[in-house]
Amino acid sequence: MEDNSNFGEYLKELRLKIGLTLEKLAALAGLSPSYLSRIERGERSIPNARLLKKLAPHLNLTPQEIMVAAGYLNNEPGKPSLYKSREDEEKFYLWQEIVRDPDLHAALEEIGSLREDEKEGLLLYLKAIKLRRDKDK
Repeated sequence: MEDNSNFGEYLKELRLKIGLTLEKLAALAGLSPSYLSRIERGERSIPNARLLKKLAPHLNLTPQEIMVAAGYLNNEPGKPSLYKSREDEEKFYLWQEIVRDPDLHAALEEIGSLREDEKEGLLLYLKAIKLRRDKDK
């Protein structure tokens, strides 16, 4: 998606195609209807990955599909990545692995939002585990 309004239109189109009201989708995703309405009208910025992940299953999308639609990922072969750096791309995929693991996902849900320094520390720890496993092979 190129901008906020295009992404909002896309969300609205999907929602209507599925037959969900704004209120129902907002309730399913744990968002306020007014916030979701402002996204659909292009009055709010494109949501962060955490909120997109909440919306995706209710719109019959995978997290990756909604991230591509939001412009966070590039799904076209041969085109450069939309990430600012290789490190940002690596962080995204590490977080995807965490989210896919039910136990880690549950632990993060229980902890709640992490500060940026806490996220960096957690990612660094996970990288160390991966390096140790690769070394042990």
